[in-house]
Amino acid sequence: MLFSVLVILHILAATVWTGGQLILNLRVLPDALKEKSVSKVRSFEKMFEPLRVTSLAIQVISGLWLTWIYLPGGRGLFTFQTPITSLLTTKLILLAIAFALALHAQIRLIPNLNDDNLIELSWHIRSITTVSIAFVIVGAGIRLGGF
Repeated sequence: MLFSVLVILHILAATVWTGGQLILNLRVLPDALKEKSVSKVRSFEKMFEPLRVTSLAIQVISGLWLTWIYLPGGRGLFTFQTPITSLLTTKLILLAIAFALALHAQIRLIPNLNDDNLIELSWHIRSITTVSIAFVIVGAGIRLGGF
């Protein structure tokens, strides 16, 4: 029962986070780039950020818990010896990349955000969207037993 609840919470949170990233990347960002203005991005971020942070926190907690269930004590992580260890390790690497991108945004991009550095922000948005899609694909591989 616990396993099922964790998987459902993890998938719901991933849906929110990845869906939000896709909306930002495919709908909000093109308009902002066309207008050469960060205002639409700022507006979306202000509305979506609390939900994004909450969904990411749920994903991290449930994902680490599920990893512990799949690999008690973390045995086999970073070994790439089986499909499940490879996929779980890949998800942890993606998590590290996501946190590095978030840190970069908080330290370098957000404090200096203006219309002149919108292109740099667009590459950041595209990168985190790509990572979020990769999370979904790798997660599907875990549930499917590999690719």
